[in-house]
Parts: sequence; C-alpha cells; structure tokens
Amino acid sequence: MPLSLETLPGKEVLSDTLVSSSIWKLLCIFLILVNIKTLPLVWHVRLLNAFRFVLRSERSRTAIKPAQLFQPLITESHGALMELDYNIHKSNSTYFQDVDIARTHLICTLFSAGIEQARRSKGQGILGGGNKTFGAALGAVCCSFRKEINPFERYEMWTRVLSWDRKWIYMVTHFVRKDAIKPKSFSMYPRQKNKNAGTRNVDKKEDAIIASALSKIVFKKGRLTIPPEVMLQASGLLPPRPADLALLQTEIYPVPTKRAMAQRVFDVGFRFFENFDLVWEATRNMLMPEPEEARYQWRDGSPDDIATKKNDQWTWDMVERERQRGLEMASKLGALEGLAGEFTAEADALGKHSDLWWFLGLTY
Repeated sequence: MPLSLETLPGKEVLSDTLVSSSIWKLLCIFLILVNIKTLPLVWHVRLLNAFRFVLRSERSRTAIKPAQLFQPLITESHGALMELDYNIHKSNSTYFQDVDIARTHLICTLFSAGIEQARRSKGQGILGGGNKTFGAALGAVCCSFRKEINPFERYEMWTRVLSWDRKWIYMVTHFVRKDAIKPKSFSMYPRQKNKNAGTRNVDKKEDAIIASALSKIVFKKGRLTIPPEVMLQASGLLPPRPADLALLQTEIYPVPTKRAMAQRVFDVGFRFFENFDLVWEATRNMLMPEPEEARYQWRDGSPDDIATKKNDQWTWDMVERERQRGLEMASKLGALEGLAGEFTAEADALGKHSDLWWFLGLTY
C-alpha cells in the first residue's frame, strides 16, 4: 500500500507544523520588507545609490546654472517599523541617517562636475590633481524637531545649499509631509514636470515641516582643503565675477606648488599698482554703506525670494547677498565647536552605568 500524507501516523501534527512554518516564513518576509531600510549594510546601499549621480551617464542632461545653487533636491523616504521609539513615532536619532542620504544626493547631483575636476590626476584637477583621495567630510550636524512621523508614513527631505565660508559649506534639510508642498517646476529634471510638479501651496508651508537639520561639510583632496568657492566654480554654480573683484585672482584652480605660490605673491603687487584705479573703485564700493532698501530686501527676507529670479538674472552680487543671509543662520552651528571647552574632565562624576548588559556595570 503506497504511503501518503493521509496514511502517515500523526498527520494532524505534521500538517499543523507545515502551516505554522509557513506562517513564520511569511511573518519573517513581512518584517524584512517593512524594515528593509534599517537592515545591516542597507544604509551603505542607499549611499551608493546617491554616489551614482556623479557618473556622467546618470547626470541630468540639463546644464547646471547659478540659479540652481540654492534650489532644493527632494529625496523621498518612509518610516520603518524598527525606527519607532516608545511613543510609536520615528525616533529622533534615526533622522540623522536620513540626513546623510539626502545630503549625499545633493552633493553628488549639484557638485558632479566639480567632483570630476577634483578627482582628475596628472596636474589637471583641482589643487594640482595627483593621486590623493577626494572626499567630503561632515563637520557637524544638528536637528530641530517640530512634529512626529508616524509608522510607515512617507515623507520628503528637501535639501539645499544654505551658505558657505572659506572652509565649510552649509546645507539645510527639511523633513516635509509627502506631497504637502510641491515645487513650481523641476529645473534639473524637466521630464518630471508632468508627473510630479504642481503649484506651491505657501499657506501650508509651515504646517508641512516636520523637522529641520543643518549640516556643514568640507571638501578634501588628501589633507588639503578645497575652498567651497572653488568647488562651486568648478561645478558651474557661480556667475562670473565682476571685473574689479576678479582682478587679483585669475586662477580658478590654484596649484599649491612653491613656484606658483611665490609667483603669485610677487605678481600681486604689480597687479595692484598696474590697475590702481580699478582696485580703488572696488575698495570704495565695498566700504560704502549699503542702501537701506538693498540691505533689508535680502537679509531680512525669506528664501522664497529666490524663486522670483530667473536663470539669466542671477549675478555675483545676488549670490553673495543670499550667501550672507544664509550665513547668519549657519554661523550658529559653528558656535557649537566651543562645547568642547565645557568638558569637565577633572571634576567628580556621578557614577558609571552599562548601556546594554546590566551585570557589566555597577547599579548600586
């Protein structure tokens, strides 16, 4: 008599075991799917997905213009189950991982041409090229929380350049409810216009913001720091300098060799006296007080004023005014470096606890 499932002893137990096994498999698959962004090494995969926009084949076919310098790049994400805290909301600590991804997308998209210049070798790249490794290092990041993100809720991260100084470039990331705010158009990806673009709803702008993060990064070529202005110029994001301001700086990508540095030092004096009239005029313009209407039009305004300027209207002076306006906010992040002086290493401590295993630390 052939054996079958019906004739085997304990068929009910075997059947229940198979059903239970299938349920557990489905449950495991479900947990993996709803937590895929928090699994080991998935953060690195998300980062590699942003790195691909440095490649020429992945870049936008639309040429980058100075008007796009302060425009945001929107990155979509969602709240995973393993990101929840005891309030059943997205944990505050997980925001910083999303900021890493959104910031990398902006850097690799907006500075793709500059990154290509920086990575060149044989004396053709920024700071003389060479085989030194190029990278963007994070100096500081802070986040202000306004509202919560519910489980599995989808949201958008609007990341843009806020300002820069001689070393750091500052970027702001706004966490926004998905589709709560829509830009007027997509300047780098016009093909997305018919599908996603819409009219900006200014009345709901404040209500749609969940959190805001501020980051500062520095571009490095080996141990050398690449000034942000150099990267912006190499990426095609800065309009031409006025003739009086560009007088003493003709090299976009300075090569830090002893011969070039000495030549530059001795040439500055000759350039100064040769064009003394232009230099005097430029110095006088910088020292003259700024008109009241021009002073408060930008610095006391909002970043929404950027949207009123067309691509062919951006000048060096306009970019500089917006940079100064954003730098007033970004400078507050730089002030946090003084917190290192608040470390009381020589003072008494309350005690010592273990983070995870209670038996490794004294609790009495």
